[in-house]
Amino acid sequence: MKRKRIWPAIAMSATIVVLAGCGPLIPSATPHSPKTSPRPNATSAFPYPSPSSLSPTTGSPTTGSPTTGSPNPSPTSPSRTSASPTFGARCATSATNGRCGPYDYAEITGSGGSDTFVQNNIWNANSGTTQTLTASGPGSWSVVANGQPAGYTGVQTYPDTQEIYTRSDNTPDPLSGFSSIISSFSENMNAASGTSAEAAFDIWLGQSSSTNYANEVMIWNDQANRGSCGGAKVLANASFGGSNGVPQQNWTLCKWGSSELIWYLTSGNESSGVVDVLSMLTWLESHGDLPANSGVNQIQYGFEICSTPGPETFTVSQFAIKSPCNSGASC
Repeated sequence: MKRKRIWPAIAMSATIVVLAGCGPLIPSATPHSPKTSPRPNATSAFPYPSPSSLSPTTGSPTTGSPTTGSPNPSPTSPSRTSASPTFGARCATSATNGRCGPYDYAEITGSGGSDTFVQNNIWNANSGTTQTLTASGPGSWSVVANGQPAGYTGVQTYPDTQEIYTRSDNTPDPLSGFSSIISSFSENMNAASGTSAEAAFDIWLGQSSSTNYANEVMIWNDQANRGSCGGAKVLANASFGGSNGVPQQNWTLCKWGSSELIWYLTSGNESSGVVDVLSMLTWLESHGDLPANSGVNQIQYGFEICSTPGPETFTVSQFAIKSPCNSGASC
């Protein structure tokens, strides 16, 4: 059974540049302030507000934090009257919250043309920072980022593939309903000596409609000049893998601030790999780091970019999430 999802919301401060197959944009909460009130129903084929009706979000950049922008939730599923872009169409945008998609992408279980996107996500930029996204699909995209000033250590952008799991009743998809969540990736940061960035999953969870997007878990697989967990506090170590095509690896658990959890690959960087996402999340739940009965609102994968010495190309060349349900469950 395919999941029914709630469309996400993101801010737009410029018009998307479409080469082919790009959907329009929808408005958003400011970073780390997810909105859970229902979005009004729309009647157009692409039911989103026009650019003239939107105001860009602003905010002062912070330094040192490994966090990304808004998890971009939204509460109601709009009906569409036109076809979704298929994988292979090309889309480009330099907009602050530019987005490509939605995609019907077979490499993500349950992706059905309404809940899979690629985002530019320039959520906390300094003056002079620019970024352009070019996407052919969730597993084939790149950004050219110029993160300024050089040497800056706060996260400015998080270009990413985004899969929405929030259900049509505005609740997170329970972890207990999945038999596994296995994700594979291949990326290249083309890091220079002055690059400060990491490739990472950003996963948002909750336990009910009132706690959607309350919990954030990151999984870092590759980093340049970010240190161990970006300076976050180390809590524990654990090994995952050994089945379902996932190699057994040791991961270090860190905590940033009061709530953000980060799994950091202990042995060093890898630009291609396979991760047992469900095991890493249920470990956190069983050890009290996540609340009991947690569910997934969304899974993202991309690059947290702090700064670059100049224009730098970050590329995702493969991405997949395989997440079958337990027998009898409708995850």
